[in-house]
Amino acid sequence: MKDTASDFQEPRVLSVLKRIMRLCRDDGEKFTVTDRLDEIRQVLSGSPYWLVNRDGLFHLYAAHPIEEIKGPVLLVSTHADCEANITKCFCEDIGNGFLKGTFDNAATNAAILSLMLEGSLPDNVLVAFTGDEERNSEGALETVEYLRLIGLTVEMAVVLDVTYTGWDEGADFTVENNFWQGIQGRRVIEKVKLLNAKWRFVPEDLNDVPAYVPPELVASEEADEDESWKYDETGVPCFSLCLPVKGSMHSNAGVLARKDSLAKYCAALKAILAD
Repeated sequence: MKDTASDFQEPRVLSVLKRIMRLCRDDGEKFTVTDRLDEIRQVLSGSPYWLVNRDGLFHLYAAHPIEEIKGPVLLVSTHADCEANITKCFCEDIGNGFLKGTFDNAATNAAILSLMLEGSLPDNVLVAFTGDEERNSEGALETVEYLRLIGLTVEMAVVLDVTYTGWDEGADFTVENNFWQGIQGRRVIEKVKLLNAKWRFVPEDLNDVPAYVPPELVASEEADEDESWKYDETGVPCFSLCLPVKGSMHSNAGVLARKDSLAKYCAALKAILAD
């Protein structure tokens, strides 16, 4: 028996993505337009996650009271601010497996939100929705300062973003800006190698590619600057997990993204964060 339209259930990541397609702006010191952040809070209402911090340039979520978290944490950092040229946010399913929209950086906001709602993340994973990424990544800096202030050590930060790299090769995701420690990087690469996905490794330095990365997966270009550079400056091991897109990510015209790739991006993120 075929499913009827009323039986169809949209994948969680797509339904969340459509919900949070709202503007978010800051002035380099605080958020000035919080529409997306407010919707994120609504999305998480009723979930185990609660808002630990909403001051300054980051909203930090945890599944448990922050004082109950012991030992090093894994930090997921996904910027919520929109580039200044974007005056409207949208997401359209244009058929043939493609989405079109202003996905910088709503697509990865939705990816981590879908995993938070699924309840499958380890207890030591904290999630920061940051601001000022489009300029100086001060949201990332403030996040580190706050965690250090309350006595938590960040074992590694996983920065979520979109990228143009890998689109033409049909990559589902890219692993970029390898500012990690050796054993951490090896673990990440071994986990994503097990996935049924196409991916590329985009190094911070083409002359410093780890030996455990399959040579055929190394991109011919170096990674662009993103929040990982700020985390690295503070001494926090980190890397970026990026979703390939095509188009003009810093305009109202939006970009293309593959629906299958968004699902596989979520699977990669889940695998990386797993115990």
